[in-house]
Amino acid sequence: MSVLPACANCNTALQGPYCWNCGQKASDYHRPFWWILGEFMDAVFSFDSRTFRTLWLLFGEPGEFTRRYNAGQRASMLPPFRLFVIASFLFFLALQITGLALVAFQTKIVNIDNLPPAAQAAIRNHKGEGAFITSTDGKTISTVQIDFFVPIKPGETRALTPEQKAQLNKNAAALQKQETATASPDEADIMKLIGGYGQRVLAGFEKAMEDPLKLNGPLDTWLPRVMLFLVPVFALLLALVHWRPRVYYVEHLIFALHLHTVLFFALTVVVLVVAYFGGVGFLDAAVWPILFVYFLMAMKRVYNRGWFLTTVKAVGVLMVYSTILTMTLGLALVQALSEL
Repeated sequence: MSVLPACANCNTALQGPYCWNCGQKASDYHRPFWWILGEFMDAVFSFDSRTFRTLWLLFGEPGEFTRRYNAGQRASMLPPFRLFVIASFLFFLALQITGLALVAFQTKIVNIDNLPPAAQAAIRNHKGEGAFITSTDGKTISTVQIDFFVPIKPGETRALTPEQKAQLNKNAAALQKQETATASPDEADIMKLIGGYGQRVLAGFEKAMEDPLKLNGPLDTWLPRVMLFLVPVFALLLALVHWRPRVYYVEHLIFALHLHTVLFFALTVVVLVVAYFGGVGFLDAAVWPILFVYFLMAMKRVYNRGWFLTTVKAVGVLMVYSTILTMTLGLALVQALSEL
């Protein structure tokens, strides 16, 4: 990049790449398009030699990126939050390009006679109450399971069975008939709000059953917010199990950002594999053990504890975090359904 002889902003004679009078960078932007693109990539993503060095430390040496960054060796690496934003951006971009449904409700018809006797009795004695969706002849039951990263062709819809529609209408009617006669005015208003919210969720569930891609929109809005909440929570869990010797919370937060960055990159790979091959195959069973081993190795390097203590702490953190993650993602899914 050429440096101008005088500052274009205040016309002061320059003595370096920045004006000593007003601080403006002395850059000549009369350059070809490819130079402008490179400057944009560097400004937004810092796409330079630091990028490759950072990625190598992040994936090739688990925990080394965090250890060096916390030790003050930061000039040669990308900032943690910027890297986290890049990884999450690539994940949602991959979802958008591949056309996968992030979450899809899949219907499965099960023959009641093939179930254990206790399950058969529970289904046949529910007397039209509860969430069971049985066929008119009483021989099969319709179950709904949640799948992730499901290939959906554009315009593809999945019609609900008559039994499923009847059950949804029954649940919606039950929400409308909530008993409010004996409730106080404030309680009645709260129950009315809850009932209205439940009806919106059921309506969104029906739309998501028929067209899973519709759910991507609100989920793309809520998942980044959820992750911004969960990363500090994960850092807090790390702080609780590493309270001595003293480690500052911000150091745990940097480690949490790096781990979730790796998670988003891994999920991006899963999305691309599903889109290209139509399924993940062995990757579905391998990705989570690989991520656990990565977390274990990174935690050992960052906190420099023994393997046994590191393993115990890692398992404990993941058990608590998995519970919080499941609850939070469940709430985000319900909210997304209500917005369809």
